[in-house]
Amino acid sequence: MDCSKLAEDGTPELGMEFNSEEDAYKFYNKYAFKMSFSVRKDYLNKDKDGVTTSRRYSCCKEGVKRKYEGDVMPKRTRAPTKTGCGAKMVIVLFRGTMKYHVHDLVLEHNHELHIAQCSHMMPSQRKVSEAQGFQAEISVDAGLSLKQSHELMGKEAGGMENVGYTREDLKRYLRTRRERGLKYGDAGMLIDYKFFGDVVTFDTTYKTNKEYRPLGVFVEAMCGKHPSTILTDQDHAMAAALSVVMPETFRCLCTFHIRRNFMKHLGNHYKENSDLPYMFGACMYEFEEVEQFNRVWEAMVKKHNLENNEWLSGLYRIHDKWARCMMKERWTAGMRSTQLSESLNAAIKNHLKLDHDLV
Repeated sequence: MDCSKLAEDGTPELGMEFNSEEDAYKFYNKYAFKMSFSVRKDYLNKDKDGVTTSRRYSCCKEGVKRKYEGDVMPKRTRAPTKTGCGAKMVIVLFRGTMKYHVHDLVLEHNHELHIAQCSHMMPSQRKVSEAQGFQAEISVDAGLSLKQSHELMGKEAGGMENVGYTREDLKRYLRTRRERGLKYGDAGMLIDYKFFGDVVTFDTTYKTNKEYRPLGVFVEAMCGKHPSTILTDQDHAMAAALSVVMPETFRCLCTFHIRRNFMKHLGNHYKENSDLPYMFGACMYEFEEVEQFNRVWEAMVKKHNLENNEWLSGLYRIHDKWARCMMKERWTAGMRSTQLSESLNAAIKNHLKLDHDLV
């Protein structure tokens, strides 16, 4: 049954029918736009087959804000975001028709509604269109930051208030696009990987970084084939897991994390103008012969009295995973770091220009 026949003015009514849960939400959200309030998808119930049997859509100001229990009062008092508003629409699935009926409905609000000019920026109304998302992806790929891309669209729209979404909305949109890209992949990429293998970087510090990165189950997504090389930091849990899940894959240590740990463990061993960091960097990046590496390493350890340093001794035992002299026979696609693959970018820039045609 077409709900518009029951309410020509678009106002929800008890007994309304909807073909799907999504149709009910779109109708109620459209009504919310007209009335200038935001909708929140509240609780839902599902049966054993995963079919939604009931769902409640509430005003975004439903509920009560939790009382502040800190010792120091905040300097700025924010406007209340929850007022205990009881406005809602509850739908229930009727098994006989397999349609959703409006079972409970409250239209009254206990707070002032937004002005009509701001309705499009309420949480349930904001949306990044396909065209906007495509333009944002092009801007980011061209080197613009997320903030710059968002500001550019604001200028094109005649002001940020006309864009229709916030920077956080754009961030979530791009993250979702990348997650879908990992899920479905690219046919050509999968074929190339099957025949040639690949180099993969895993950043186990992603929770502490500001960047957002979609992660997935890599081996399953790549038809069970293990990568040739994988770059990680010195995380022991990751090393143990890789030895079980990807026993044939060579594990290469990220030089960025090694240098950072070097400063953490050995920063107090050298003073101003000390050659310790330069000798360590030479061992990591410069020497292509094992004899050169060992000679300079021994000289560095002896000169700076590091014979008993546990971290440095442990790092030397696994120097086959990070020293250039041991890595020259391994394929890493020019990458030595996991930090946004800047090492790969640097290697590519040495050979390609922006106007080169890769096709």
